[in-house]
Amino acid sequence: MPEDVSKGQDGSELPPLDDRLVASAAARLDAAKIPYVLWGNYMLTIFGIPTVVNGIDFVVDDDFMDAAYDTLHGAGFKKCKSEGCIGNKKLSYAPTPHTHLHITESERLGLYRRSDILWRLPNLLNVDGESITLASDPNQLPGPDILGRRGRFQQDLHPVRVPTVSQLVQALLLLAKKDQNTYGGYWMNWISYILDFCTENGVFDKSRLTGNYKTYVNAFLEGDHTSREQAFECIGLTE
Repeated sequence: MPEDVSKGQDGSELPPLDDRLVASAAARLDAAKIPYVLWGNYMLTIFGIPTVVNGIDFVVDDDFMDAAYDTLHGAGFKKCKSEGCIGNKKLSYAPTPHTHLHITESERLGLYRRSDILWRLPNLLNVDGESITLASDPNQLPGPDILGRRGRFQQDLHPVRVPTVSQLVQALLLLAKKDQNTYGGYWMNWISYILDFCTENGVFDKSRLTGNYKTYVNAFLEGDHTSREQAFECIGLTE
């Protein structure tokens, strides 16, 4: 039975935002057989990337969006009641989730549609180690470092599905290509963080990439801007 994260739906508080709360939310989704992977800044911290965390994000299969919302609301996450909430606005610099709930007034739980984010990943339930792994996987994810950066989840928590780093890099390059006239720079910043920090901590294995994805990453790491741009132009067209 998934851990009960709610304190009731009467306006009382959820537990603090931490790995346990993320795992508890994932347990609720799994109990309802809802396909998901963790996304957003919290996901980046699992890869050892330092970033500001002010919520939880999941990518969910399109057909399960309503069920995911109802399930998490039933677990104690709160409906948004503010018209001025940033989650209700279309931003020029970053995408907002398809729908969202709240942990606190300033901490959000966002739900993104698979068709908008990970459309080339058909099965969000399949933990194959190639496209999806677990947030607690010691073979693919780092532990906390000396600076206190989070790293992987503890083994005693409910297993949480996350994209592998190699799958994430490919997905982000496709997003940057699709959104190059809107949020392309946002996704490119993610790619830069991943290639910088995940190359340094050994989490990213570029040998898992092929074709233009591999060419792009090699050019990025070598500072070859011409080859990098040429590879980017071909991404999504031939793979």
